[in-house]
Amino acid sequence: MADDGEKGAAGSAAEFSEQEREKARAWFRKAAECRERRDYGYAIECFITGLSLWPEAVEDGHMPLRSLAIQRQQAGGSKPGALEGLFKRRISGKDPKQCLLNAEYLLAKDPTNATYLDAVLKNAVRAGYLRTVRWVAPLVFDSIRREKKVNRNRVLTFRNALVEAAETAEARGDAPSACWLLEQALNAHDYLMARCPADESLRSEQRDLSGKLAIVKGKYQEAESFRESLRDAEHQKILHDTERIKQAETSYEALVVAARKEYDENPHAPQKLLALVDLLVRRELPETENEAIDLLMKAHRQTRNYMFKSRADDIRLRQFARRTRELEELVRTGGSEHERQQLQVARRQQLQAELEIYRERVANYPTDLRLKYRLGTVLFKARQFDEAIPVLQAAQGDPRSRHPSQLLIGRSFFEKHNYAQAADVLKELLESEDLGEELAKEALYWLGRSLEAAGRIEEAKAAYGKLLRQDYNYADGDARKRLEALTPSA
Repeated sequence: MADDGEKGAAGSAAEFSEQEREKARAWFRKAAECRERRDYGYAIECFITGLSLWPEAVEDGHMPLRSLAIQRQQAGGSKPGALEGLFKRRISGKDPKQCLLNAEYLLAKDPTNATYLDAVLKNAVRAGYLRTVRWVAPLVFDSIRREKKVNRNRVLTFRNALVEAAETAEARGDAPSACWLLEQALNAHDYLMARCPADESLRSEQRDLSGKLAIVKGKYQEAESFRESLRDAEHQKILHDTERIKQAETSYEALVVAARKEYDENPHAPQKLLALVDLLVRRELPETENEAIDLLMKAHRQTRNYMFKSRADDIRLRQFARRTRELEELVRTGGSEHERQQLQVARRQQLQAELEIYRERVANYPTDLRLKYRLGTVLFKARQFDEAIPVLQAAQGDPRSRHPSQLLIGRSFFEKHNYAQAADVLKELLESEDLGEELAKEALYWLGRSLEAAGRIEEAKAAYGKLLRQDYNYADGDARKRLEALTPSA
């Protein structure tokens, strides 16, 4: 099982085919025609139908529907009935896409309703519809600022939703969206701090959030801050070279010299340091990587900003992983006994480093459930099951980590020889409606193993049998062999 084991959240642009978009556009055109006739009710229905086909249609769907809602309100349109929101169009439930559509339908009939507005944001985040999140987030924040009395819980919920969306964006490699979302989250947090100046917990959370934003910018924002620092024509040429995939050695050295000069002139500017670090690690050479680590650790000692140490640890983790991969390749192609021993040592060193780093990160960011999931996976690999189980149980609070965490909890109980408990956990996991195919097969396999070890042979055979009907050769045929061993020959 891979450490992350999850695909990006649903709703990326690639998931909507051109055929779906064209069908959606047809419904949007019909909605526009109805709006012209002032048939607002049917226009809303048409917009919602189109958005069900293409939920990320911001310019074609969400924005004109919002405009229609304001026009309808000004024309004296009635609000939705109480029963409609409670029963017919639920805004919370297991299907985030449908809940999003329901919330937006209700919002179209009551465009200033904070509950419906918050539900649009919440469900867009749950579904992974990042373009929709970026459209609705300013509307929610504007609604928050219009309230006569600050609603602390609402602001924090808004902030947390944006942080979750930023993590989704980062996982997809969408750096601009991740930075934008974290910046908006920080703006909301600052807004709350200004109104609750005595709340020390907010100050600590602000440092955590600022650190996350700095890390994302440091890792992914290619040369944006660097671009601002290069002012003359020679520097602009160097910048152009940074965007080429393959660079000449002289060009790369010039880049490093320019970045080092910028850093030396502004040693306390984080963006200058991070721009230099990005160049030093680009070629994956130990000597320049170690220099980058030294610079980051120096900044950490001077500022006590954990972001710098976290960046240094990322580099260290990549070094360990690269060394392990190199030795694995040597062993795979017929390496010597000495190389096989080196591989075992490298794996132990990598695992120990991961344990130390993720324990420290969880201590620094105790509310980040994704970090707890990472720590839980490392503890599982290290066979520290008593520590792994409670960490993974906490990680289940993040919807993206819930199912992988539950699988590892079940496997941890199995490794502790608590087979009945393992079977119960895995059965609960298999009852989940939105369980992915690969995760479901893995859960079935370990359920069969747990039931077999517990002596519940008929139940084990049923689990293996169901798995084989989905994947006959799962686990290199191990499930099939186990079922055959449990089934007496005629």
